[in-house]
Amino acid sequence: MEKILAGLLENMMSQYELYQRVLFLGSEKQPVLVKGDLHELERITREEEGLILQVGRLEEQRLSLHRDLAGRFALSAEELTVSEIINRVDEQTGAQFRQVMDNMTAMLQKLAETNEANTELVRSSLEFVNFYFNILTDNDSAPSYGDKEDSPKGNAAKIFDRKV
Repeated sequence: MEKILAGLLENMMSQYELYQRVLFLGSEKQPVLVKGDLHELERITREEEGLILQVGRLEEQRLSLHRDLAGRFALSAEELTVSEIINRVDEQTGAQFRQVMDNMTAMLQKLAETNEANTELVRSSLEFVNFYFNILTDNDSAPSYGDKEDSPKGNAAKIFDRKV
């Protein structure tokens, strides 16, 4: 059982480290989004995707270790929470699990906040693009300089056809 506990703890610490890197990339992405540097954004996104794939592999391993540990404690996987593990192990191991979980919780909160900020930056950029796209394609609001009957009113030359 000690081997399973050590493996689970190591797995959780590895996931924490990967999430730290994802958080760093998310923070690095903010000025890139503001500048609109698509090449750098693509590089960061590719790196994030690689990290997320690594997290996914670690999560599969963690679930396997978690099921094994639950069997050792004669509990279902759903019943075996980190709090339950902390209650069933020695004080030092429990403190390590508690520390990893506290770190992970804080990290995931920061990651959620960073992702929300990045989402807002993307949304603002999209609104900006849509605004200018509408200006370039809108034919109802074009200014008119005279009341000539031979020129159609409100039909300015369009730069882009709105049909897609």
